[in-house]
This record gives sequence, C-alpha cells and structure tokens, in this order.
Amino acid sequence: MSKVGGALPSWYWPAGIPRRVPVAQQPLGRLLRQRFAAAGDRLAIVYRDVEISYGQLLKRCLALAGGMQGANLSGTIAIVEPDPAEALMLSVAGWFAGRCVFLADPIAGGGQLETQLAQAKASCVIGPVAAGPTRHVVRSELTGDYSETGTARRATDPALLIGGSRGLVAHSHFSLAAMAASMAAFIPHLREIPFICTETALGSWEMLTGIMLALLHAMPIRFEELKSSPWSDDGEAGTDGYLIIRRNRADEIIADDRAPSLVRKANYVFVSTGFFASRWRRRVELILRRPVFPVWGLPEIGPLVAAHPTWLPPHGHGFPLVNVSLIPIDPSSGKVSIVPWEMLEQAEVGVEALSAMIGYVEPSHNVGTKSGTAVRTRQVASMDHVGVVALRESSSASQETASGY
Repeated sequence: MSKVGGALPSWYWPAGIPRRVPVAQQPLGRLLRQRFAAAGDRLAIVYRDVEISYGQLLKRCLALAGGMQGANLSGTIAIVEPDPAEALMLSVAGWFAGRCVFLADPIAGGGQLETQLAQAKASCVIGPVAAGPTRHVVRSELTGDYSETGTARRATDPALLIGGSRGLVAHSHFSLAAMAASMAAFIPHLREIPFICTETALGSWEMLTGIMLALLHAMPIRFEELKSSPWSDDGEAGTDGYLIIRRNRADEIIADDRAPSLVRKANYVFVSTGFFASRWRRRVELILRRPVFPVWGLPEIGPLVAAHPTWLPPHGHGFPLVNVSLIPIDPSSGKVSIVPWEMLEQAEVGVEALSAMIGYVEPSHNVGTKSGTAVRTRQVASMDHVGVVALRESSSASQETASGY
C-alpha cells in the first residue's frame, strides 16, 4: 500500500475558500420558515408553467403541515409522489410539522415499496391517490391550521430517510443542512444561481444537496426533465443555473452524441460518478463543448469530492469539499493508516464529515460502518502531493455511479 518514496506535500486549495464553515444548529422547519418569510416574493419553484414564490411556498407548506398535525400523522411519514414539486412541498411541510420524512421512489414496484415502508416503520403514505394496504392520505386533502407545538426541537433529530447501499439511511436536520453547506462554501457562486432538478425522485444525495442549498439561500429550484428538453447545438452557456446529473445520464449523452440545451446552457454541470476513465470525461466535454465537474458522494454522507472552477484536474475527481476530511484506511485490516495519503499508492477512503448520517434504520446494518471516527466507504482512491483525489476501480467500487458503497 505504501509508496517507495514520497515528497513533501504541496497542497492546493482554492484561494478565499475556507476549509471549515459552521452549520446552523437548528431544526430545518425553523430555519426554512425564517428563510421563506424573509424571501417573500422571490421565485422559489418553477415547474412546467407554474411559478411559486417563497411567500406562496411558505403558505402552502404551513397549510400542509397543519393538515398533518390535524390528521394526527405521527412518526415517519412516507411520501410517494410522482410530482417532484409536490414531493418537495410535502417534505418541507413534514419538517414544519416536526415529522421524519421517507422519500420513497414513486416508480418503485409495489412489493419493493411495501418492503421499504415496513423498514421505515412509516405511519402513513402521502400521495396523489389512496392505494395499497398501508394507510394512505390523499395529498389534496391535507390542509389545516399550523401550530408550532410538537415540532422538532433538536437539529440532531431524524429528519429524512433515503435509500442507501445497506438499507434505509437516516439523516438529521443538521446533516442535511451540512450537505448544502459543503457545496455552497466550496463554490460560493452556487448560492446565487438556480438549481435545476432533473429527477422526479428526490430521495438521492444529489437532488437533496441542490434542493437544500437553494432553499437555505432562497434561490429558485427549476424542475426540468432532460428527455423533454430540446436538443440544441447552439445557445449561450452560463445562463440557467447548475445541474447535478448522474453517470447514467452522462452516458446517455455520449450514446446520443448530443446534449439537451438544458445541459448546454447551465453554468455548471456536475456529474455524479465513481471511477471514470479520462477518455470518458473528454468525450462528455467534447459533446458539451465545456468543462464537466466530476463529483463523488454517497447517500450515507452526501457530496464528498468535486472539481473546483479554478482547477479541474483531468486525471481525478478533484478535492475534498469544505467540512470533509478523507482518512486513509488500510483495506486489508479496516484500520486507519498511520501513513499519510501522499506516501500511499492507494487506500480505502474513510470520511469525517458534518453531513454523515445518523445511521442505518436497521441497527444490525451499522456494524462495521466506521473505523474509529471515520465512516468507511469501501472505495479505494489515491491522493497526490497537491491533494487531487482519484478514485480507483476495484471489485468493491467499480459501479457506474457512486450511489452506494
């Protein structure tokens, strides 16, 4: 695992970007109510032909939260909603009401969904229609007067369940806010431009990071479908916000040998991917005629490593984000290495981050998830003397995307 020799590190870090930033120690319901009220008439959501301001979003979410309280919806609330704008509002309403939310995949099969609902111990399912054996609440019937009584009191309380590699992952209010804080501090321009959400299923770290970043900074969220975006070989770049697309979406662009104008015009295009070959990245950039920002993350922790606008190293992912520390772990022993990254050929990536999960919902799945204080990823990587992280292809981490361990 060790190199024969090593050089003194000459770490690169973007000028003016702090390595650590604080994260608000407040429940999301309280934070978001304050942000929405202050934003007022600023645009919050764009979906198809509908535009919703932050003032309107606050009013709608408070009414939904009041409906949840009036219907005595306690415990975890599962949201099975194919309309992403509605799913977002229901999630926020759940946090307003002090409930933990399970963002289920709206197109999951009935058997798979019922298994996940059982794992989540969901008290009910909210969706557009009532169906199935589990208690359902029709979304349109939820309305009522909101009360702050019974809302979440601690930032460390469970706020969200999403799918992970070993089962359902529980995130706190704090860890969700920390995901957004890492990206926002690493590339501050993201605080000033819209997030373009391209997936109807919101229960992924990629979509949640962009959504939380936009909501906490009162920026618009545009819900767009890549397939419905017109194809274009022209158009000005840098006009429409930023996207975080998954590896399979980038592979579709390569297969089609052209890109939707939605992608061509974005300020930044982040591609969530595990290991990639440099020729793959060059192919995507050739089609887009612009740089691509690789980003690696996990449902259990959120975004971890990304390229920065001041330096997009061609041979690697980039650099650990703000509030993220990568710890080398000896994969053979599972113990933290006493040898630093720059003296190692490669090592398993351990992570210390404020955005780390509370844990898996199933207690037995938490066994072996940490080495000391670092969360194990089972992903092998190298880090050169300037701090560039390059993921390695291995038997345990050669997936097309970085959506799991």
